[in-house]
Amino acid sequence: MTVRTRLGTWLVLLLCAAMAAVVAPQAFALIMGGEGNSPLNDPGWPKGAAVIFNTKSRIAYWEGPPLGGGQWHAECRGDAKAISAVLADFAKLDVKSKRVVVHDGVGQSFWLNLNKEAGKRGDAAKMDWSFMVWQPASWEQLRKLPADLNPIDPADAKNGPPSQIDVYTGGNIKWADVTVPKELKIGDQRLEAHGFKVADGIVLEGKVTDLATKKPVVAKMRLQRVDPQKGGYEYPNAAEAATDKEGRWVLKNAPAGWHRVVIEAIGYVPRVAGYVRLDDQPQWQTHDCGLARAAVVSGLIKDDSGKPLAGVDVRFGDVTTESGGRYQSPNDYKFKTGADGRFRAEVPVGKAAIWLHLPGYIRPGLGEQITTPKENIELSMMKSARIVVTVDFTGKERPSEYIVSMTPEGGEKIGSYGGSGNINAKNQMTFESVPPGKYMVHGRPNPGSDKQQTEPIAIDPKSGQAIEVRLVPK
Repeated sequence: MTVRTRLGTWLVLLLCAAMAAVVAPQAFALIMGGEGNSPLNDPGWPKGAAVIFNTKSRIAYWEGPPLGGGQWHAECRGDAKAISAVLADFAKLDVKSKRVVVHDGVGQSFWLNLNKEAGKRGDAAKMDWSFMVWQPASWEQLRKLPADLNPIDPADAKNGPPSQIDVYTGGNIKWADVTVPKELKIGDQRLEAHGFKVADGIVLEGKVTDLATKKPVVAKMRLQRVDPQKGGYEYPNAAEAATDKEGRWVLKNAPAGWHRVVIEAIGYVPRVAGYVRLDDQPQWQTHDCGLARAAVVSGLIKDDSGKPLAGVDVRFGDVTTESGGRYQSPNDYKFKTGADGRFRAEVPVGKAAIWLHLPGYIRPGLGEQITTPKENIELSMMKSARIVVTVDFTGKERPSEYIVSMTPEGGEKIGSYGGSGNINAKNQMTFESVPPGKYMVHGRPNPGSDKQQTEPIAIDPKSGQAIEVRLVPK
């Protein structure tokens, strides 16, 4: 059976194009998946993928990423004979980039244990290999997204959408008994292949280089635990490691859990090299990282009358380096204007978009695109509108959840404002920092059908205006 599951909340500005510029409502991102090995219809996979995906060894499957979809995962259980047959078919798959990665330990199904609950880690969620394949059309569409939303590895741009099989050798598969077609290249991530022992536990290592010169950088790696909190995350340090003169670092017996790998060096912008979810099984991972020198960006933020605006949150998004890769900072590139409306920031040399936020004000459209370094930028903001939507359930039973949506007149497009979210205990949904313009507002139960959706109400908020809207459910 195929189902869809809520995996978290997303701040929504249409197509997530400007989510840092507004205080936006919440909506749930959905990922599709299911259990078992009933054959799935080919949704547009490369030639040869269907026979691999629909193997009788499949115990579960799912499609991601949450924004856009098109990346399919088959989670499987079987022995050396079963995976040998799959690898024979994989060698014939019509994609340029095919990867086989071998791991220590027992694999854990994502779909059969969505919340990574320790109590569910057992026979029910064990897997021996997984198969990943893209729908090429989806891959092409996603790689055109801004850097902060783009799940595509820039290294794959040349050869197109990759496909990968991950094999876990701690369960039913003895790797020495597996037959591997000679045309397949193996990426061996087992400890012994990298000079480590099982007693070393979880081993993380990497090399730090200067993105511009490609020379090694003396740096520090901080392994920070990802702790979900109400309204965000905290990142306490869990372990550290220093590089040698060649920029190499190693951390043995790393703690299990959800972490991010942060690289810091004097004179460079710190960078998140990756995120890891580690169980307590011995394993090896590498996190090579390139660092960029800091570039100064400064400017003045004013209102539409030319008056400087103090306390404006200035955030840099879609930050990429000259080499083209996304550069995520552990500090999120957040800055604030002073009493004179001015700000000064340090970001990597490269490109970025500037997003502005101040309660009661808005800068419509996409973020200001800049090349760094850049000084004395002048940007303006206008007073925003506020929309309060109340759902009147008089004489009707209130559903446990009811969602209100607002869409721009003429349809959704990148750079326009819109969003949706569940009403609160007062049966209200409030849209803050709304750009002036024409919109349609409607509501429906969540979950619900199109037949249960209210008739759309047209609104035309002006700069600085507050509007109240009343919806009557069907």
